Amino acid sequence: MVLRGSRTKPDDNLRDIKQKLDEAEANIRIIREMALSNEKHIEDYMAEIFSSEETTLPELKKAMKLMYTQLQELETLVVDLQGKKEDYSNQYAKFFKQLACGGMAGGIARSSVAPVDRVKILLQTYHLTKGGEAPGMVEMFKLVYKNEGLQQFWRGNGVNCIRVFPYAGIQFASYDSYKEIISNNCEHYGVFQRLLTGALAGATAASVTHPLDVMRVRLAVQSELKGFKDCFRSIIAADGIRGLYKGYTPTIMSLAPFIAINFSTFDYLKTTFKPEDGTPIPMTLTLGLGAAAGLTAQTFCYPLDTVRRRMQIKGVHYTSF
Repeated sequence: MVLRGSRTKPDDNLRDIKQKLDEAEANIRIIREMALSNEKHIEDYMAEIFSSEETTLPELKKAMKLMYTQLQELETLVVDLQGKKEDYSNQYAKFFKQLACGGMAGGIARSSVAPVDRVKILLQTYHLTKGGEAPGMVEMFKLVYKNEGLQQFWRGNGVNCIRVFPYAGIQFASYDSYKEIISNNCEHYGVFQRLLTGALAGATAASVTHPLDVMRVRLAVQSELKGFKDCFRSIIAADGIRGLYKGYTPTIMSLAPFIAINFSTFDYLKTTFKPEDGTPIPMTLTLGLGAAAGLTAQTFCYPLDTVRRRMQIKGVHYTSF
């Protein structure tokens, strides 16, 4: 599950794939050791048969048949394990391909809405940065274009796109870990457990990537900053390491309700609009329901987002959340 970015989720559990791949490789090693051991045993047996003057033709045929049968069984096992190993290797590679695709999709999506996102941040922080009442959205678009130019609508988007990959990777990895812990400590892994797992995974990813989110807001608001390095130095110089985690509390507080409302709304809409004849829901309708669910969750959690943005800008404007 990926929040506020790409929604591409790898089909397989990375830990399970890696475990199966390791088991397949270990089994192949064991089979090869057995083959070497059996080969030595057969060689000794054949040497004993041929060195004995009392060896009869039936005994020789029996020895040859034994050798052929054992070698055939070992070859079959090795071929089977090699096939499984290749399958697990493909799944392992597929996981990272899906992760890369999810990151790229998230980057493209964020870049597409970057102008709107920057205007939103400017409107949220206008009261503190400029003073007075914020203008309307259209007026803010005109101001940015007039004062900074078209290109500056994407200011801070690079940091935002960079944030997609570690956020998605950490969320995927931690989701599997939390799922295993929670499922091992409860009898039933239901809706509540899934929401809890998603919230913990989202909180873990947000905790690690929060500094990038702060830098994105600073770049969007402070036009005097020259880039990523300048922004980082400015934050450290003014507030130290703690400055990279300004607005952390409302960020974490918004994750659980966002996930809960998003999931529950989507599930309700999907159940309500599901065709009565049992046919699958059309893709266009699914996208519409997903958008409606996301809009509902974002609307409920938007006050926390505004508080977060105001806390993340330069200076000490509030003593606490």
